[in-house]
Amino acid sequence: MSTSEITLPPAVVAAAPRRRRGPMIWLTVGILLVALFIVASIVTVPYDELVPGQAQAVSRLITVPPGKGYRLHGQVLLTDVGLIENLHAIALIPAWLDSDATLVQTSELTGNLPEAEENEQGTVDMAESQLTAESVALRQLGYSVPERDAGATVYALDPGTPGYRALTVGDVITAVDGVATPNPDALIAAIRAHLPGQRITLQVGSIAHPTTGHSVSLRLASGRENGKVVPLVGIIAMGTQPVYDMPFRIAINSDQIGGPSAGLAWTLGIINSLSGGDLTGGRSISASGTIDPDGGIGDVGGVAQKTVAVERAGATIFFVPDFPDSVDAARSKATANLKVFPVSSLGQVLRDLRSLGGHLGRAAAGPPPGPAGHAVPNDWQESPWS
Repeated sequence: MSTSEITLPPAVVAAAPRRRRGPMIWLTVGILLVALFIVASIVTVPYDELVPGQAQAVSRLITVPPGKGYRLHGQVLLTDVGLIENLHAIALIPAWLDSDATLVQTSELTGNLPEAEENEQGTVDMAESQLTAESVALRQLGYSVPERDAGATVYALDPGTPGYRALTVGDVITAVDGVATPNPDALIAAIRAHLPGQRITLQVGSIAHPTTGHSVSLRLASGRENGKVVPLVGIIAMGTQPVYDMPFRIAINSDQIGGPSAGLAWTLGIINSLSGGDLTGGRSISASGTIDPDGGIGDVGGVAQKTVAVERAGATIFFVPDFPDSVDAARSKATANLKVFPVSSLGQVLRDLRSLGGHLGRAAAGPPPGPAGHAVPNDWQESPWS
């Protein structure tokens, strides 16, 4: 029996059953999308999201002695930036689409420091800003506020060094083996008087109480500087810790806010409370900027988000540091209801407030002459927090 090829008529071929692939393809795509969603919801990316924080009246956070404060007309607002850390991959697109948010690489915010050390730095920044704000405000009100350098404040430590194991960010080193170290230069000189491997004893206080504290003993490590072997503690950033002789005590509650950017707001809030209570002319004003011992105003971050926050809180005036990036960021977010004022000093802020109808009261007299007024101490060194 022979075989031959059989050709089916076209109609028969068209009628033959075929395998339906559509549902299987869509099922596969669906499974992949669900898997992708799950992974994106679990996997974190090295980005943080800056969002508008809260704006609140500093008068709620400042307490002056009984009988010295005044009834306030208007208010001074401070503001912070909300930070969403450890973003999941799925949150990147919504954050990118949010016009009031900014995506920032985590390393840019932390400087690759451990999270605990970064938080400690924020606490130090806030403590220093409050201390400086008190001294600047009281001097502007005419009080004499003498200052002296008390020690070197630890701001960053190198992991794996003796100092990293024995010290904490915010410690104030006032002496090495009994030799006073009122500033970083004196501390470095006292350490360099020893050899690597030798044991030294540090006298350590705190920002609030620099001259009372405890002793820390450590063995110096070895490092190299300009080709020479030098003794090493492991402090990689520090500043001079001032002690001010305040005429009376002012209590400030930071409300768990970190960083130095509330310095100007603290200063204005204290002046407003002690100068008559009408510094703002009955307005709701806001301010962001660091404050230096001489009344200078330093730059800050997150100005775009802060602008949104203060406008939501009803502020009509926003003082921002007179730096191009900060001014542009504020003006890009401010509506017609919020006027942005670039400022570089406390004196400029007070002049602006007076032109807006504010009353300076006792603050109009300005600081007393000499080192107890608005003069930068001779031994002052630029600190990380300023």
